[in-house]
Amino acid sequence: MGSELLSDLATEIVIPVCAVVGIIFSLVQWFLVSRVKVSPERQATSPNSKKNGYNDYLIEEEEGLNDHNVVAKCAEIQSAISEGATSFLLTEYQYVGIFMVAFAILIFLFLGSVDGFSTKSHACTYNPQKMCKPALATAIFSTVSFVLGAITSVLSGFLGMKIATYANARTTLEARKGVGKAFITAFRSGAVMGFLLAANGLLVLYITINLFKLYYGDDWEGLFESITVYGLGGSSMALFGRVGGGIYTKAADVGADLVGKLERNIPEDDPRNPAERYIIF
Repeated sequence: MGSELLSDLATEIVIPVCAVVGIIFSLVQWFLVSRVKVSPERQATSPNSKKNGYNDYLIEEEEGLNDHNVVAKCAEIQSAISEGATSFLLTEYQYVGIFMVAFAILIFLFLGSVDGFSTKSHACTYNPQKMCKPALATAIFSTVSFVLGAITSVLSGFLGMKIATYANARTTLEARKGVGKAFITAFRSGAVMGFLLAANGLLVLYITINLFKLYYGDDWEGLFESITVYGLGGSSMALFGRVGGGIYTKAADVGADLVGKLERNIPEDDPRNPAERYIIF
């Protein structure tokens, strides 16, 4: 057998350090995106556009690029998109919460009933000489692991949606300076979601494993069985986001078609309608 690249102690240090570095890196990218300034205005243009006494207007500081009409329109569109996205997420998470509770109960019942909710230790399958933790303990820890995975996925999805709606108008305004500026802003906002999701998942999983080891000790069989459900929780919430988000965006696509036809007499899938989505194969 080959030699180990890292010792156990080095691995215990490297994993959380990498997770923290990923979180810090994503926050730095968020800060860089936010450098396209947001200036609060207390005077609302209409009662419906006022939120907490402020309106968000994107202000460009470079000379010659401070067309406030364009900037204000971008801010108005961004506000509408952000409001719609947040409304969608909050509605979706209501159903996700019901599913999460129901599925967690099923996991507990199915895994606990393997040995009739036994509280007695049993011989390990990989080594009959060793005793493993009871099925009831595995059911409980698996349920907790599923809930943690689901919460991590939900949190990551929410943060990803916020940074996406936060950066869309800023990317548009940066595009007036050139494609490079717009690409950098869009890339940084995407990096926030990518690094934050991976770093959060790694950090929460690392903490969960170490907490579970306090109970399981050398019982690797029970530990691996219970920790596997963490991925199930995360993928289940991602499935909701994928299916629900697809339906939501398709509804927005159809709505954009109807608005274009009724208000501007624009044909379906016409490039003059900026709300249209195109997929290039």
